[in-house]
Amino acid sequence: MRTRTESTLNVIWSLLVRIVLTVALVWVVWKVRSVLITVILSAMLAYVLMPAVDLLSSRKFLSINKRTRRLVASIIVFILFFAIVGASITLFITPFRNEMDTFTSQLEIYSEQAGTKYQQISDWYDKHVPEDMRRFLGNQDFKGLGSGIAASTKRVMQSTAEWLKNIFELILIPVLAFYFVLDSRSLKREFIGLVPQWRVREFMKITRDTGMILQSYVVGQLILCIIAGVATGIVLNLIGMKYALVLAVFAGVTRAIPVIGPVASGIPICILGALQSMELGVSLLIFVIIMHFVESKFIMPILIGDRMKLHPAIILIALLIGSEFFGILGMFLAAPVAAIIRELVYLYVVKPRRQRHLAQLAADDTMTSSTIRSESM
Repeated sequence: MRTRTESTLNVIWSLLVRIVLTVALVWVVWKVRSVLITVILSAMLAYVLMPAVDLLSSRKFLSINKRTRRLVASIIVFILFFAIVGASITLFITPFRNEMDTFTSQLEIYSEQAGTKYQQISDWYDKHVPEDMRRFLGNQDFKGLGSGIAASTKRVMQSTAEWLKNIFELILIPVLAFYFVLDSRSLKREFIGLVPQWRVREFMKITRDTGMILQSYVVGQLILCIIAGVATGIVLNLIGMKYALVLAVFAGVTRAIPVIGPVASGIPICILGALQSMELGVSLLIFVIIMHFVESKFIMPILIGDRMKLHPAIILIALLIGSEFFGILGMFLAAPVAAIIRELVYLYVVKPRRQRHLAQLAADDTMTSSTIRSESM
C-alpha cells in the first residue's frame, strides 16, 4: 500500500511532467508558427478544391488508371483555379486603380468636408447636449482610445507584413495544397501508421471533424465574401455612391474576418456617405447593419451550420490572440482553430469527465438499491 506522502509525490510529479510537456509543446509551436500557418492555409485551399478534383477524377476518360486520373484532374483544377484568380485580378485591377487614384487626388477635398461636418456636429453638440453630459464626456479619455486602436491596427499590419516577408512560405501554399489534394488518402494512411492501433478510430474522428470544420468555414466565408462584395457594389451603384468598386472589394475582402470584418468595411462606407449628406450616411449605416444581420443570422447558419457554433465573445478573444501572433492571417484562422480546439477539449476533457460522472451516479444508484434491498429483508 502506498503511503499518503508517496501518493502526494506521485501527483506532484505527474503535474510537473504535464507542465513541462505543455511548455515544451507551446515553445515548439511558437518556433514553427510560420510553418503551421502555411500548412493550415494549404489545407484550407486543398479543402476548397478537393470536391472538384474528386468529381473530375471519378469520371473515366482516356482509359487511364485511377492514380493518373487523379493527377490529371488535380492539374486541371489547379490550372482553372489560377486562371480564375488571374482573370479576376485582371478584370478589377484597372477600374480599381482608377478609383483609388481618383480617391487619392480628392483626399484634400474630403478632409475639408470632414472638417465642415465636424464643425456642424460640434455646434449641434454644444446646443442640444446637456451641460452635465458634456462635462462627463469631456472627462473621458477618447484620445487614449483612438491611440490604442491606432496602435493595435499598426501592430496587426506589422505582424501581417512580417509573415508575408517569408516569400518561400507563400510559394509553398499552392504546392502543399496540390500534394494534399493529390495524395490525401496516402497522407492519411501515413499518419494513421504513426498512431497506436487503439487510437486509430479516435484519430479518424478528429481528422474527419477537423476537415469538415475547415472545409465548411473556408467555403462558407468565401461565399459570404462574394455576397458582401456583390451586395455592397449593387447598392452603392444604385444610389450613385463614389468609389463603389473600391468599397465593394474592401467589403468582400474584410468579410473573411468574422465579427470585426463587417464593422471594418462599414466604417469607410458610412463616412464617405456622410460626407455627401447625413441622410445618406445614416441610410448606409442601416444597410450595413441589415446586411450583417442577414448574413450572421440566416446565411451563415446555412453555409457553415453548427460546426462553427462559437460565442461571439470567444471569437473576439480568438481574433485578438490570432492578430497578436499572425496579424490579419491570424484573425482569419482564429475562428476555425478555436472550433477545432473546442472539439479536442470536448473529446479529451469534457466527455471523459461526463462519463466518469455518469458512472459514479450509476454506482451510487446501485449501492443505494442494494442498501434498500438489504434493509427490507
